[in-house]
Amino acid sequence: MQFTGPPISLNPALGGNGLSAVFTALAYDSLIHLSGDGKLVPDLATSWNYVGQDNKVFEMTLRQGVKFSDGSPLTADAVVASMNYFRKAGGGLVGDAGPVDSISAVGPDKVRVTYKSPNPDAAMTMTQYHGIGTIIGPKGLANPQSLLTASDGTGQYVYNGKTSVTNSRYTYDKNPGYFNPSAQMFGGVTIRVIGDAQAVLSAAQTGQVQFAGGAASTAEAAKQAKLNVLSAPFFNWTLILADSAGKTSKPLGDARVRQAIAYALDRKGLANALGGQYAAPSTQVLLPGTDGYLPQAGYDYDLAKAKSLMAEAGYANGFSMTVLTESLLDRNTTYSQAIVHALGDIGIKATLHVESTGIGQFSGDALSKKYPAIIFPSAGTDMFQAHNQISNGLFNPFGNKDRQLESTLAKAFASDGADRTRLYQQASQRYHDLAWYVPVFSTQNLLYVGPKLTNVKTSVLNPNPMPVAPTADLAWKSK
Repeated sequence: MQFTGPPISLNPALGGNGLSAVFTALAYDSLIHLSGDGKLVPDLATSWNYVGQDNKVFEMTLRQGVKFSDGSPLTADAVVASMNYFRKAGGGLVGDAGPVDSISAVGPDKVRVTYKSPNPDAAMTMTQYHGIGTIIGPKGLANPQSLLTASDGTGQYVYNGKTSVTNSRYTYDKNPGYFNPSAQMFGGVTIRVIGDAQAVLSAAQTGQVQFAGGAASTAEAAKQAKLNVLSAPFFNWTLILADSAGKTSKPLGDARVRQAIAYALDRKGLANALGGQYAAPSTQVLLPGTDGYLPQAGYDYDLAKAKSLMAEAGYANGFSMTVLTESLLDRNTTYSQAIVHALGDIGIKATLHVESTGIGQFSGDALSKKYPAIIFPSAGTDMFQAHNQISNGLFNPFGNKDRQLESTLAKAFASDGADRTRLYQQASQRYHDLAWYVPVFSTQNLLYVGPKLTNVKTSVLNPNPMPVAPTADLAWKSK
């Protein structure tokens, strides 16, 4: 396999999501598994349900006979300890867990999660992409530093720190104690770190890797090389106007300035130039086809209106600001340069500060509150997921809050069906009015699959499939 950079951390409580989840998903089972076709299936938890009304109490029944790689048994107490460690460890995914109030064992094989406020997506948060449901064994919890060189999970594979090379190659050996051997399709798995798009294509073409993350610039060449090219909507590239109170950049404290920025972006032109058929204009925090998307919402490209709003706010001649970005996901900062260049049309002199050492350092820079604006993509299949992401961490380093938005979402999270969708749409409109987040374009997640690999599936609900699954029918297979 290939991944574009080193893991944020091999400690699941500190790791990443998306395709980077592979570094932990190989060695650590999650309570619930999200398959490539977007289905929630049993993993360490065999069943789950809400208790009572309002989506505030969630219970899971654990699988019997499962052991961690060190031989200790999976118990409700062990699961609770792992989940509580995640909450306190300070990782970047803590916001994904939702408003957790308490986690307790209510039986030897039953775990209860109680939320401070409704969480309609509790099951989704327990999958391999969100951290809290990825379970670490007692030995690893006793010495978290050891998780950087040796894994302690119940997964199909065990991380081998001795044969791995930091920043280059990460190897995983088959776990002889895995609870369902029939689902283990490989004798071992190696993840190679390759960042350059052409180098990724070459590695896939020559069979050095059987699975790789692709790029729009090489997709046609990959098809010509007879690679199976899979795609699904994923990233929503956003200009985050984080300092909406104007603490470090006074102009951003004016909603008219933020709205002017939103009107100044030619999304259609940018999407076509930067991603071609694998990109599309984006006008709101949700993508089309997700629960809460509001077709009529969003900012059109209107340069005259943008200039008028700037003048009305007292910034007819523009202003200067520094925008934080990174070069791991935005390779060569191609997207970021195009976005800040467009701001020049309304007089904003934006200078990019590029973090190139990794997403971990980038996140730290964002949280430092030194940068009033940030360019980074969000992802989410409904408003609950999107809001959890963009209301925390690097998306909201200044702690922005809006009473109207929070009130609408509180009602939505306690609702179901059409009522929830209607309230999600109201929240989409409120995000639009606030202009804290200025979506620009969405990109397809491109995956290259070699001829020796089968059963790799992707979908809008899971554009980042994992090679492992708790059952053989869902796992990747080698011809």
